[in-house]
Parts: sequence; structure tokens; C-alpha cells
Amino acid sequence: MTESGVVERERGGLRERKKRATRQALHDAALRLTLERGPEHLTVEEISAAAGVSPRTFFNYFPGKEQAIIGDDLFAVEAPEIDSIMTSAPSVLDGMQAIALAMAADAVTRREQVLLRWQVITRYPALITRMFARLEEFHAIVASAVAVRVGMPPDDAYPQLMAAMTTTGIRVAVQRWTAGQGDDPLERHVAEVFGLLTSELTAARGTY
Repeated sequence: MTESGVVERERGGLRERKKRATRQALHDAALRLTLERGPEHLTVEEISAAAGVSPRTFFNYFPGKEQAIIGDDLFAVEAPEIDSIMTSAPSVLDGMQAIALAMAADAVTRREQVLLRWQVITRYPALITRMFARLEEFHAIVASAVAVRVGMPPDDAYPQLMAAMTTTGIRVAVQRWTAGQGDDPLERHVAEVFGLLTSELTAARGTY
């Protein structure tokens, strides 16, 4: 690669880091101000000012204040990674746990943000409706990965059930983690939840 190419790549990397930092600053400001004032009393202008950007810049990242409060990094593990995890796992249950652990690894790098977001959602449950679109997308991705693994259509009962169990397991693990204010690693809660799930399903097989 030429020197100019290296410089351009470095500039591109710097731009992306700045974008991520701005997005996180807006999300953090929205979370903190929501806990202080409530979502109904919060404005885009106040979020922007707290993050040190203009309202015009705000709208480059989020279409409105509720999206900024919830963020756009829920269930951040994307389809190619989920497909790869499920394909290489020893079993579907192992794949489900590995997907949850991949999400946990991403979440722990943003521990304070995740904890704040959970506090906001717990205090203002009406905001949960904003999570449904991303949750449904994640569910569909996991169901598709399971379907490929077992050779079924993704809308069959088994892929749909395994996807639902994955999202529920993640939700329970995060709830337990946030209830303890993150004293125990999120990965430990994920291992606990999916360990219980695996043992129960294994025991159930033995009864038939």
C-alpha cells in the first residue's frame, strides 16, 4: 500500500472513531437526562447540548429522542457472526450460549451504558416498545441460523422456539447482572442461565 493509501485509511479510521464517540455521547446524554427528568420532559436540543453537538448533528445519528434513549446497538451481534457461531458450535444449545456470550462480550465494554439503559427501561416501561423492532430482527437472525444448522425452514417450530429461548435467556442474564449492579461478570450470568437451560432440556430428553 502506498503512503497516501495508508494516510487515507488512517483518516477513515479516525472518522469512524469520531462518529462512534459522538453516537455514544448522544446516547449517554439521553440516558442520563431521562433518568433526571423523564422522557416526556426531555428535548433533542437538551440532549444535543449535553453531548456538545448541535441538534442538526443529532439528527445525523438518531431520528428522534426516543431512539437516542434506547440506542441502536441493542443485540449488536450481526447475522454473519451469528451464522458462523451456530454453524461451528458442537450443538444448537452450545450455539445459543455462544451467541449470548458474544453479546455479553460486547455489552461489558459498555457496562455503564447498559446499566443506565436498563434503569431507564425499568423506570419507563413504555419505552420497551421501541426495542421490539430490533428484538424481532435478532430473533429472525437466530431462527435462520438454527434452521440452516438443522436443515429446517426458519418458520418451523424448532428454529422459532430456539430463537425465542435465546432472546429470553439473554434477557434473564442481563436482568440478573443489572440487579447486582454488575458485581458479577455478565458472562457468569449467561453461563448460569444457559447451563440451567441445557440441564433441563437434557433431563427432559431422558424422560421420554
